[in-house]
Amino acid sequence: MTSSQHDTKTIGKAPALFGWHIIFATVVAATFGPATLVNVTFSLFLPALQHEFGWTRSEISLSLTIFIMVLVAMLPVMGRIIDAVGGRRSALVSIPAYAIALMGLGFLDGSLFTLYVLFGLIAALSVGAQSLTLIKILSHWFDRRRGLAIGLCMAGNGLGYMLTPIFARVMIDGLGWRWAYVGLGCLALFITFPVIYFLVRDTPQECGQTVDGCPADPRQPIQATAGLSLAQAARTRSFWLLAITFVLCSFALNGLQSQIVPLLLDRGLSSDMATLILVAVGMGSFPGRVIAGYLMDRFFAPYVVSGFYALSVVGILTLANSSAMAPLFLSAIVLGLSLGAENDALGYMTGRYFGLRKFGQIYSICLCFYLIGAATGPYFMALSFDHTGSYRTGMLLGTVLVGVSSLLALLLPSYKDITGRASAQS
Repeated sequence: MTSSQHDTKTIGKAPALFGWHIIFATVVAATFGPATLVNVTFSLFLPALQHEFGWTRSEISLSLTIFIMVLVAMLPVMGRIIDAVGGRRSALVSIPAYAIALMGLGFLDGSLFTLYVLFGLIAALSVGAQSLTLIKILSHWFDRRRGLAIGLCMAGNGLGYMLTPIFARVMIDGLGWRWAYVGLGCLALFITFPVIYFLVRDTPQECGQTVDGCPADPRQPIQATAGLSLAQAARTRSFWLLAITFVLCSFALNGLQSQIVPLLLDRGLSSDMATLILVAVGMGSFPGRVIAGYLMDRFFAPYVVSGFYALSVVGILTLANSSAMAPLFLSAIVLGLSLGAENDALGYMTGRYFGLRKFGQIYSICLCFYLIGAATGPYFMALSFDHTGSYRTGMLLGTVLVGVSSLLALLLPSYKDITGRASAQS
């Protein structure tokens, strides 16, 4: 029997493919996670809050900026916690806590201060349920197919783009925006939490397996996870190129996403049509993440990222210069495709460039840069509207920044042996 035949026979035995159960659980967690329940639905609630309380778009959008800036402050702490106690425990504490806080938005009393406090609280409590946790777990389970595994997981965000806006719109139209926030919290509490509890384990070793779903060989000692420390990573050119590339693109894409519904309403589209365009972003994001993950396993990841960002430039320009439904719909799908190379690609490249030993700490800092862009982009986009009566200035700036990001990705160096680099720098 050949080696490959032996491997096939062995892998066919349960529970050799348990790692794919991990993927299923992380897909659900990404579908009904903080990024979709809070960020993606934000623009649907913006007109309702503006109408009920008389707040300006920039005042309301500042709450999303606060949400993301609190995440930026908390992620380095959570990175250390996840490296110490694992992602599963962190998620099981975080999910019910932030779900209850999200429900609290349904009891807003007209105070902007209360709005800001609640968004900050949701951010602080949700930090253990973010992509940091999911990608950390998947990186321990997969190596050869890590890009595809992460892509499949983060495709859950694409599903969330499609499902949560529809859910929120139905709730808003049927029961009002207050009950819609309560409903979103219930999705996390009664779907995401039990899936993580029953299906997720931090490492394959807990299930008697090794990386990529292979059975553990008792004759082989378990090797310590290789990788750089945060200090070592921060001294590399790769670290700072990743940080700058993703902060610029995040600023543009998240800024546009947060304002897409009011932008389309201003052009005369109905709320249903505007919601459909937002859903189209998810329709592009779902396959985009899987395709990006598949390609990153087979080609140099920075080249894949650069190509996807170049594609998003076309999408933004189309969205900025069209009012017809067909081009708007297609541009939203293109933008969704480009989102396949955002923070999931950042997580993939963090593991490849710096290893898994201190992955939580390093990725949390890289993700902070991404989130700084996500925090400032929506506020700048709303502010540009408040001052000019149009989103055109913000969208043109976003086009330039995404183009720069595409070029910067091409400057990233090749991967190197992590173990040797760690020893040389210690």
